[in-house]
Amino acid sequence: MGRKENNMNSVNIIGRLVRDPDVKRTDDGKTICDLRLAIDDTYSKEDRADFINVTVFGSQGGVCERYLRKGFLAGVSGHIRTDVYTDSEGVKRYPIKLVAERVKILQWPERKAGMTEALPEVQYVPDVPDVPDVLADEPVEVSEEAVEAI
Repeated sequence: MGRKENNMNSVNIIGRLVRDPDVKRTDDGKTICDLRLAIDDTYSKEDRADFINVTVFGSQGGVCERYLRKGFLAGVSGHIRTDVYTDSEGVKRYPIKLVAERVKILQWPERKAGMTEALPEVQYVPDVPDVPDVLADEPVEVSEEAVEAI
């Protein structure tokens, strides 16, 4: 089933990862990467956040697995999908998640004094279009074509 011409199911969010990416592989080797983002609720009088589940498929999921970690600020564009399942008490549940079409790393967390854990190593491959130079202070975006070219 192809995409519909008048698709209005489009979402853009910016938030921080509340945990490291959770990655699974299908039997044929495709990547499924689940993220959970915390988004500040700027309209609330209280200090609160909304938590959004995000699923990233394919090679872009592999990029998320390699580059994203808890605390990183990321922008995600995609569409909403509702799953259906029956829980252990027999109640039908309808969780909503964002299926990512594009993920952008917006900010790397700063190292704090006494921090011993290393930030993930990122390998820069020169002369390949759209591969990020993660040492730059600008936002990083990795296209699927760039990952496949590596």
